[in-house]
Amino acid sequence: MRALPAPFIGPLVALWLAVALALTLAAMPACASVVVAGTRVVYPAAEQEVTLRLSNVGKSPALAQVWLDAGDPKVDPSLLDLPFMLTPALARLDPGKAQTVRIVYTGEPMPPDRESLLWFNLLDVPPSPAEAVTGPNYVQLAFRTRLKFFFRPAGLAGRVDKAPDTLVWRLVTEGGKSALRVSNPSSYYVTIISARVGGSDPLARFDAGDMVAPGDAVSLPLSAAPAQAGTVFFTTLDDYGAPVKHEASLKLE
Repeated sequence: MRALPAPFIGPLVALWLAVALALTLAAMPACASVVVAGTRVVYPAAEQEVTLRLSNVGKSPALAQVWLDAGDPKVDPSLLDLPFMLTPALARLDPGKAQTVRIVYTGEPMPPDRESLLWFNLLDVPPSPAEAVTGPNYVQLAFRTRLKFFFRPAGLAGRVDKAPDTLVWRLVTEGGKSALRVSNPSSYYVTIISARVGGSDPLARFDAGDMVAPGDAVSLPLSAAPAQAGTVFFTTLDDYGAPVKHEASLKLE
């Protein structure tokens, strides 16, 4: 997928990297003008396309560029070859206006037995300021937003809303500290935002957030060793980004 010709993309990526450095070095209030509806994108393979709505909530025009990547945020988008087409890849949004982005699967093979994870990128580039407002200390910021993009083949085993209930939880010791080892036997990605072991207010917690891929496992370090280890209470995110609470039996190793 080529969102834009390389001569244009390259400077924008370089601009974003420079802006990231500026944000690290400069403490100043700032916010993006162009926002995207939703916190994740799910593309069911049976659909001809999915759409996203971009809105300019700022007071100035903005340039919005969109593309997908396969997980490396530093890769030049012009070098990517993914089976999706985004239109428009570049659009001007006036204040208070919105733009619908169409994402179309072009049909090249994707794994048929599990979800695939890509990332949706939105680069919000503000207009050049008037000379009267610039000076030696002026910094212009561009903002990049990345959302998880799940491609979901048709006919996957099980239901996506039941995938968290299939997780297998084990209490393990890694590097001398307690951790939860979570295995995902389902065909779906599961995003875990928190987990706790034991009673109503245990010290054995995990609050950093993580995601476990289909057929894979992750380790979640706990803040302390649990006093009791019968049940794990955990919260996941659904297709709409809403938190859902669960509980499961905890196995010991």
